Amino acid sequence: MGTNMQLFTRQLMTTGPDAAAAAWATEMAATASEKMGAEVALWAAGFGAPRGAMAFTMRVDGLADLQAKAAPLAGDAEYQAKLAEGADIVVGPPQDSLATPLHGDLGDPPPVGAMAVVTNAVIANGQYAEAVGWGIEVAQHVTSLTGMPVGLMMQEYGTFGQLTWIGIAADAAAVDASVAATNGDAEYIKMLSAAGDLFVPGSGQRSLATRVA
Repeated sequence: MGTNMQLFTRQLMTTGPDAAAAAWATEMAATASEKMGAEVALWAAGFGAPRGAMAFTMRVDGLADLQAKAAPLAGDAEYQAKLAEGADIVVGPPQDSLATPLHGDLGDPPPVGAMAVVTNAVIANGQYAEAVGWGIEVAQHVTSLTGMPVGLMMQEYGTFGQLTWIGIAADAAAVDASVAATNGDAEYIKMLSAAGDLFVPGSGQRSLATRVA
């Protein structure tokens, strides 16, 4: 992993029919990957997010690298044509985010079929160092307990102080196993209780997504 490697994510909402939205988004991911020379993964949200929510993700070596890779898209007729095809599929403007790993190696993109458990929370004022330290400890403990690699990232833009934990599981059975392990682990429950006032009340949110392309 490069020292500046970050995770770029473009989130969007699609409207039905589901098959048409999935087909269009799959074509967009393939075209973007070809034009930018980097793997663009497509994720479909499951629980914890509105139905039809999808996300494209790509690993980049910082903002300058992202801009350089994306520059050719503006003048590429094929890409722009496919983008226009989504006008009746995408609801509202997409939202981009850029996250920096604080713990864990981004490594290669997970394979199609993998599932991501994504947890977000916003650090409370004055609790930055303590919250990050706690977040790393939790990620390490869950990884050790379940065997599911969990990374911790800081969102660089948007809500200030938002942390994101991402756990990658091979499939739904692996997610089930990790849930059973953490829910039955006294140390994990104790760690959650110890979070205290580290985060803004009500800012915690968890969702599940599956890589579909």
